[in-house]
Amino acid sequence: MYVEGWNAHRVVRPSRLANAVIERLLLRILDGEFQPGGDLPPEAALAQEFAVSRTILREALKALEEKRVLRIRHGRGTTVRPKNEWNILDPMVLSVLLEYGGSTTLATELEEVRTALQGLMADLAASRITPEQRRDLDLCLNRMRAALPAEPGLGDPIAYREAAHLFARVLSEAAGNEVARCVVETIDVPLPEDDPDQARGSFPRAQEFAERLYARITGLPIPAQAVPADESLVDLAEPQSGPNGAPVSLPSQPPVLTTPLRRRPMVAGVSR
Repeated sequence: MYVEGWNAHRVVRPSRLANAVIERLLLRILDGEFQPGGDLPPEAALAQEFAVSRTILREALKALEEKRVLRIRHGRGTTVRPKNEWNILDPMVLSVLLEYGGSTTLATELEEVRTALQGLMADLAASRITPEQRRDLDLCLNRMRAALPAEPGLGDPIAYREAAHLFARVLSEAAGNEVARCVVETIDVPLPEDDPDQARGSFPRAQEFAERLYARITGLPIPAQAVPADESLVDLAEPQSGPNGAPVSLPSQPPVLTTPLRRRPMVAGVSR
């Protein structure tokens, strides 16, 4: 949008109310109420149903068109596009798909990409990391180790989640690749929050993965206690070496840290 008096363009983000409409429309499409290839009801009917102005509704529809969920044809109505055409890396589309019932394999596919990119970033960081970033990485890893449960039912899920998030951020900065950083941050799948025991159960594999990333960057051996005693991970216990030798192996399966799909109550202020 051109702003009068500015020799620049700016992107206008949807308002909070428009975002609520976007979420409700996405949910109804996922529920099958609005089918791919089918038309949405007229704007006036939707605006009345959602109890919003035509301006807010058009703002929401335009945003969904930019996310490739809808196709707006002036004078011919608004059509739902097939899901395989959606921009699933759009943060709002991705969050709705994960939380409310997208593909059952979507979270795993995201983790596979995230795992591969973080391995790439570790290799880049091995030659680019600064002394300050190395100190920050050490601090984050030590905080993760301290929050790791020594026994079932123990550990601090909140402290571990925060330390793991900071570890990933420092890794991204040390890699010096903005494209990889943006993709990883976009597809980052949150750790479980609703069930503390489930969250703790995901930590050993996440810690093992972080330790291997750290080893690829620094060339230091992985502490024996960092590898979970799990038969499914036997193939991970290989001789370690750093950037100057053979690469440190990463897990054959990504550390799946996903949030269970669930449905939240209706968005306040926007009726169905």
